[in-house]
Amino acid sequence: MLINKIIKSTIGIKDHRVNRVLFDGKKIIIDLDLIKHRHLPCSVCGKKFKIRDRLQRRQWKHVPLWNIPVFICYRPARVSCPQHGVKVEMIPWSNGKSCLTRPLSIAMATWAKVLPMDTVGKLFGVCWNAVYSSVKLVVQYGLSRRKKGKDVILGIDEISRKKGHVYHTNIYDLTKRKLLASFEGRDVNSLIAFFKEWGESNLKNIIGICCDMWDPYLKAIKMYVPHAVVVFDKFHIVRSLLKAVNDVRVQEAESKRKIDPDILKGTRYIWLKNPWNLNDIQKRRLSYLEKLNLKINRAYLLKEQFRDLWTCHRTNEAKYFLDYWFNKATHSQLKPMSDFAWMLRAHEEGILSYAKLPIDNGAVEAMNNNAKAISHRARGYRSSKTFSTILLHCLGGLDMPKLVHRFA
Repeated sequence: MLINKIIKSTIGIKDHRVNRVLFDGKKIIIDLDLIKHRHLPCSVCGKKFKIRDRLQRRQWKHVPLWNIPVFICYRPARVSCPQHGVKVEMIPWSNGKSCLTRPLSIAMATWAKVLPMDTVGKLFGVCWNAVYSSVKLVVQYGLSRRKKGKDVILGIDEISRKKGHVYHTNIYDLTKRKLLASFEGRDVNSLIAFFKEWGESNLKNIIGICCDMWDPYLKAIKMYVPHAVVVFDKFHIVRSLLKAVNDVRVQEAESKRKIDPDILKGTRYIWLKNPWNLNDIQKRRLSYLEKLNLKINRAYLLKEQFRDLWTCHRTNEAKYFLDYWFNKATHSQLKPMSDFAWMLRAHEEGILSYAKLPIDNGAVEAMNNNAKAISHRARGYRSSKTFSTILLHCLGGLDMPKLVHRFA
């Protein structure tokens, strides 16, 4: 019969046959049995041996057909393996003791990449835990087969999991743009956990790390990968610079409130945006303000000049420019700019490393936005372990288990 042929080809059975297919108006039941005089594979080593006995009848939930629940019924056999003893046969459609078939688990895990797990559960008629178990199974499979290549460049940043300053440290491969790991917290232990998981033999392949100037991260890096080039993310540095420029604007607007309260009103983004991104009205306003002797104008010029640091291709060239800019900023009589300059001096080595290894966390910020979208579509996750698992599943680029037929 055609239905028997379809079942055998989609499930991938060779040592079993379809006894019968029943439909009681609510569900489809596929009854399978052994093909006589066949040796069956051991569930541990996969080698085929003679059948010893049969177990009680089991039932597995399978991928639904036309929204009709499908179940597979079968009496598993046990084989006598000389190496491992009496073992249950390797059942092609089964995931160990799970009551879900392997194709169903992989189909649910595939949909869980684009839909919340509770929605996937409703589509397939299972509970949330069943979907999560399927995702964990697929993630474990992918991690066990993930290749840890050479010349790895890491991007490290934190992401907020929920309100109350609950963070996760995400570690990305900047070359392949994939998530390597996600650990709860943003302290030194979060990064140490990754280095231990990555393996001592693979740490020597890490040639560069891009991160912000968070001391716990730097401490863990010095402990485990002191040979790696540490580059401070230029977007975090520029963000601090823009904050210093805005602080100058706020202080000056406050000092001129009694004299001319409207002089700097509505000019925040004129000073913070790149010149080529200003519209015509903003350009005219900036041209007028530049003719006045304002402190914010000096801060703006320092901000624009700082852009040249990222064009330096040699470390000594970058060092010369940074010393020059530091001298101008500290003598500008603008405290926010001076404080920013001293912050650069304290982290000079990681900033100058950009000339040696020009990397940044732009891709990390984009992937972190994807991670936030994953959290938002599920309205958050209760546990950090669940959050880490689903992030690895969606952003890790992990290999999926192979099937003879694609169900999703």
